[in-house]
Parts: sequence; structure tokens; C-alpha cells
Amino acid sequence: MADRDDTPDETPETGREAGPETAAPIAVTSRLPLVVTVAVLVLVAAAPLVADAVGFSYLLGTLTRAVILGMAAVALDYVVGYGGLVSLGHAMFLGTGAYTAGILLFQYAEGTGLGTDQALVAWPAAMLVGAVLGWAFGALALRTRGVYFIMVTLAFNQMMFFLFNSLAAYGGDDGVRLSGRNRLGPLSLEDDLVFYYVCVVLLVVVLVVFNRLVRSPSGWLLRAARDNEPRLRSVGARTRRHQLTAFVLSASVASLAGALAVNESQFLSPAISHWTQSGELLVMVIIGGVGSLVGGVLGSFGLLVLEELAIEFTGNWQFFVGLGLIMIVLLARRGLAGLLLGRRRNV
Repeated sequence: MADRDDTPDETPETGREAGPETAAPIAVTSRLPLVVTVAVLVLVAAAPLVADAVGFSYLLGTLTRAVILGMAAVALDYVVGYGGLVSLGHAMFLGTGAYTAGILLFQYAEGTGLGTDQALVAWPAAMLVGAVLGWAFGALALRTRGVYFIMVTLAFNQMMFFLFNSLAAYGGDDGVRLSGRNRLGPLSLEDDLVFYYVCVVLLVVVLVVFNRLVRSPSGWLLRAARDNEPRLRSVGARTRRHQLTAFVLSASVASLAGALAVNESQFLSPAISHWTQSGELLVMVIIGGVGSLVGGVLGSFGLLVLEELAIEFTGNWQFFVGLGLIMIVLLARRGLAGLLLGRRRNV
């Protein structure tokens, strides 16, 4: 009878003989998310140059908004895709960041500010205020789950929207035009291309930070709580603490995006905090690929560029944007990132 030790080794997943033939594809596949992320960021960095070369230089403003909202979509996807917490209130953090940075910039222009035209003051201040609101609202919202969590975040969103509407000193419902942008130390952000690349650098930092968080022990617990929170609680895991931490971090980054957005438009308006903006962020996450951080960037660029091109070529642009979104959902069930990554979507 043949010795059992003479039988070839088998891999636990495929049942095929172990060896270089099976090891190499696994090693290559494991690098795919990183390769895709780098490729997407390279394309984002090259987008203004390509647009200018083909005669679409006017798209620079749209591309800048896509980078900024892509940052907010990445932050939202961290709590939706990895935490299972579907928030319809992240526009309130966009508004919080916009009003924090915008008010500081407005007061500086009026001669009553304390040198707060500096982004190194205004942007961290926006993130701090957003984190505090994220902690306060998140602690209450996380007492609910499912559709109730969605409705509570929506209610908080509308509360903040009407609060911003009531700020008559800053234009109320009409908003107010700002005289310029924050300065980043000695670097002036009045140049649109310089501002674009500052936003790209911040987007890269945000992606790196959230990727590290996803792979940290807190990130593993967050995903485990998404899949089976009662089981984790039964073994003593403090799931709510990790969920609240994720919500606060997401709120802080969304507030940074709001501060960048008000710099890009140079206009302070409560419209940025309306619940429909929350819905737009959620659409970006869905078409980009839920549970894939780089999908937030793909979704943002896909939606905004689609809107801009539809507006350029037809007056009925909403119809064609809706048709495009339907086609993406039908043909890319896992979003745009799913087309590139297949099952490996945790980027």
C-alpha cells in the first residue's frame, strides 16, 4: 500500500498541487488592489493635463469638485461599506467644514479675523468641529440600527441645514460670496491648478489613512460588527466604541472636504448641507463600489464628469445622467471598482 507521505501536497483552497504554479498567481492577485489604487490616482493627477490637451480645460473646476467630493465619498464608504452604517446625513459635515472655514475667511476679509486666511488654521479647525459634531450626533444615532439609523442621520442633517439657513450675517438662505481662498502657508491657492493638486495630495493622504484603518484591529472589529454584531457583543467586544470612532473619523474628513469645497467655489451657502447632497454622496459610493475605498473616487469622477458632459451636449441632461447611472448599476453590480478588482474590493 502506498505511503500517505508520498502523496502530493494540496493547497487548502483549490485542491491542486502546491508549487510555483499556484503560488505565483496568488502573489500577483494580492497586489491588484494597490496597483488599481495607484493607477486611479495617477489618472486623477493627470486629468487636468489631459483635459487641457484635448480642449476641455474648462473641466478643471469639475475635476476639482470630483476630487473633493471623492474625499467625502471615501469617508462615507468607511462607515457604510465597512461598518454597515448607512448614513444619509454626511452633508451636514460638508456644511460644517464649509461654514467653519468660510466664516473664518469671511471675518478675515472684514478685518475682524486673526490671520485665519491660513489653511493651516481653518482646515484643521473645520476637521475639529466636524469631529465634535460627529461624536455628539454619532453617539445618539448609534443607539439605532438599519432604517432608523438612516432616518436619525437625515434628521440631524436637516437640523444643521436649517441652522446654516438662519445665519443672516453670512447670507442666510442666499449665501455669501467670499473674497478669495485660504492660504496654505507661503503657498497661494488662488491658482486653480495649484489648488487642484493640493486637493489631490490630501486625497492621497485620506486614502492611505483609511486603508491603514481598514487593516487595523479596529477595522477588523468594525467589519465583524457589520456582519454579526450580537456575536461580538456576546464575547465582550465593545462594538459601539469602534463604530463611534469610525463615525467621528468619517465626519472629520467630510468636514475637511467641506472646507475645500468652499475654497473651490469661493461661495458660502447652506445648499452644500442639504440632504440631497448626502444622497449624492451615497450614489457616488454605490456606483463606485460599496466596500472599496478607491470606489468613492471612481464614483465621484464618474458622476460629476457624466453630469458635466451631459450638460455640454444636451438640455435634457438629467435624463441621460439617470440613464447612465442605470447602466452602471446593471452592468457593474459591484460598482466601477468591482469591474477592476473583481472580488478583491477592500482597497
